[in-house]
Amino acid sequence: IEPAAVAPHGAGARAQLTIWVDDADAVCAQLDARGVELLNGPIDREWGVRTACFSDPAGNVWEIAQQLQRAP
Repeated sequence: IEPAAVAPHGAGARAQLTIWVDDADAVCAQLDARGVELLNGPIDREWGVRTACFSDPAGNVWEIAQQLQRAP
């Protein structure tokens, strides 16, 4: 989740929560309108997913993920 880490090394359970959406850019625009600062993204990943991450007030890291269309 560069540039942010999910949790410091040596911490208990580390996790990232993913929300699948139809349009990652639209969701990121909604987050921005509400003052949410993204940790990264939106980024097109090699494995065919567009992602962006943010953390909530409790420090949980959330990923917005959109499956990209594959060429026929």
